[in-house]
Amino acid sequence: MPKTSTQAADTVPDAAWYAGLDLGGTNIRAVEVDASGQTGTLLSEPLDRRSTTPFQQVIELVDRLVAHRGGRLPVAVGLGATGPVDVLRGTIDNPFTLPPAFQGDVRSAVQAALGVPLVLENDANAAAVGEAWLGAGRGAQVLACLTVGTGIGFAVLRDGQVLRGPGGSHLEGGHQVIDPAGPLCYCGARGCVESLASATAVLAAAQATGAAGTRATARDVYLAAERGDPRSQEVTRRAAAALAAAVRNVVALHGADRVVLAGGALGDVPSLLRQVRQCVDDFPFGPPGGTRVVPAELGDRAGCIGAARRAQEAVPA
Repeated sequence: MPKTSTQAADTVPDAAWYAGLDLGGTNIRAVEVDASGQTGTLLSEPLDRRSTTPFQQVIELVDRLVAHRGGRLPVAVGLGATGPVDVLRGTIDNPFTLPPAFQGDVRSAVQAALGVPLVLENDANAAAVGEAWLGAGRGAQVLACLTVGTGIGFAVLRDGQVLRGPGGSHLEGGHQVIDPAGPLCYCGARGCVESLASATAVLAAAQATGAAGTRATARDVYLAAERGDPRSQEVTRRAAAALAAAVRNVVALHGADRVVLAGGALGDVPSLLRQVRQCVDDFPFGPPGGTRVVPAELGDRAGCIGAARRAQEAVPA
């Protein structure tokens, strides 16, 4: 079992609470949240890719939160998972970035093990909901959120409501094509923003140029760029340009008055924000008052908090 890190946050009073989880391609996190948004202990650990028991790691993390609450069960569990997910059926079908133990009917598995409802959400939607509720998206009329990690997630909220496709499907803005001559993505297209700017893409590009070794991470590439390595700088420059173009497209398509950049693979955030803001400011057809591009405020809790909020909306205390 992967090693768990525990972060003590605000103390949640002894009241009804919700478990919020964020299931990504690299890590899984869980936090306890009460109805007002006050958070408790955050649990975080690497995704257990060797597990053979369906969703066992999800269940165990909730069990640990329950132990922190003295055995008191949550009203419901919210799970934001890297997609594709089916929010209506409660299933995950993502062989691209998740191992076999995290595929299938997560709602039934968790409800059978814990005896409480589970509300499933796409992880980018969950992060956007969290930022809209308690973070950098508060007060936005049209909020777009890009989450940059193992892949690139995308969400749009209009007046606080998640914009969805038919059957509850989620938007795949991470697969908008930026460079048709770019690298091939698992989605079948070349040069989509995920294949250019995700942590996976940055590392692959650096390794292809010899700027990174087989044991390196995307963080190593960004650090090398900061130290002045020209090959790493070219890789990270290309990633930042792709993200800036993607955000401009989002503003053109959705008229977002706020764009939140989230995730652990943004690289040099101040430099990235300057580049993205310049690209958006140069667009003459944005919404009245312009578009604010801001970093996420909730850090690695955004997806957890948003998932808990979705659970609270679906299953009020």
